Amino acid sequence: MDQLLRLKDSVIDYLSPKRRRTVGPGTPSQGTEQHSYEPASEPQGKKARNALHDRIHAKLPSPSDTRFGPGSRKRPRKDESNFAASNSHHTDSEISPDESASQITAVEESEVELVSDHLVVEDELGEEIVEDLEEEAQVSPEDKVAEYLARQAELALRKEAIAEVKAKGNWHSDEVFLFERLSMRSFEELFPAEWKVDFPTLPGLLFTPSRENTFINYNCGSSASGFKALQRIFNLGWRVKDKADLRIPTERFISTEIQRYIKWSEVDGGYRRKRFIPVLTVVAARPREAIDSISKKITDQMDFLAEKHRLNLTLSHSRINEVGETEVYLRHPPLLYGIIVAQTKAIFVTLDSSDLNAKLRHIAHVDFKEEGHAVWNGLAVALVSIVARNYMMSIKDELEDDEEIDDDPDA
Repeated sequence: MDQLLRLKDSVIDYLSPKRRRTVGPGTPSQGTEQHSYEPASEPQGKKARNALHDRIHAKLPSPSDTRFGPGSRKRPRKDESNFAASNSHHTDSEISPDESASQITAVEESEVELVSDHLVVEDELGEEIVEDLEEEAQVSPEDKVAEYLARQAELALRKEAIAEVKAKGNWHSDEVFLFERLSMRSFEELFPAEWKVDFPTLPGLLFTPSRENTFINYNCGSSASGFKALQRIFNLGWRVKDKADLRIPTERFISTEIQRYIKWSEVDGGYRRKRFIPVLTVVAARPREAIDSISKKITDQMDFLAEKHRLNLTLSHSRINEVGETEVYLRHPPLLYGIIVAQTKAIFVTLDSSDLNAKLRHIAHVDFKEEGHAVWNGLAVALVSIVARNYMMSIKDELEDDEEIDDDPDA
């Protein structure tokens, strides 16, 4: 009961609207808006912009057309079908092969018009995304220096938080590893270099040509399925915000998308068609569900999985290892990971299944409705999923086949 009350208090704290929002665990949010990077839902590069300009130049209104004054950004609705038809004869050959697949898709799926020195993109939701074409040229050296210093200050805070966790000495080594990855998720190499073309707005330091240094990567699946799964989880924040603005409950939607990414990670890890006990579980709250009910749900689920792992790994007879220690398990029971979805938030917790008296530990939390952090929040989900995937990959040769499992991550 004490454990349940402690977890309840923690969850109440994380769901409180008065709680100061943070980019990552233990780090302040000051200055973080300067460093929010979004996946390319519209062309960002100079080549893509030039190509778009060529494609739509013929549709620009003449200066004498009074329907399009200096303050006008949208075409009359009656012209939209003609505009789309006039663009249908253009081919993708106008876009350089160096441009990303996501850029080309954005050209095909978005309505675009050029007004003054702005690029106005109207997406499928009818929302306008305005990008100042001169913004990059207007960045002064002083602004660049200020941005660099702010980023270095943020990095120092995150390293300090990691050092504090390590100094406690009572965290599981895998908990420390996950906390460090979540804290450093915008400051270290994570992705294979070939994904850079499909995520051109992400910082270059996140990509590496070294396969050994990648963390979020692809294994048994294809590179295309890997970056598509990641792109979808990156976009989750914007889709959640749309639903939340319309007062549509988001818990089930968020949970479904997280489960979809986890399913991809299982296919990519090569154990989707194996019989295995999960090390990662997702629990979604019902709309307006009581906090104590959510806490009990995740506690019961993870305690159940912990017991299953211990029973599965218990030796019929204990044995003495090389250093004289008594072993009762075939291998050390794993650290378990949990994701609680409540309102627009995801809360990450862990449980050491090898410890009969272990309590759930809060690692981090994200709010998908938070402005400017959609990519980093999606990346947090991906990191937790990949940590679980990597453990399962390490033991998959010990698992039995299960041919009845569907291995289509998009099903």
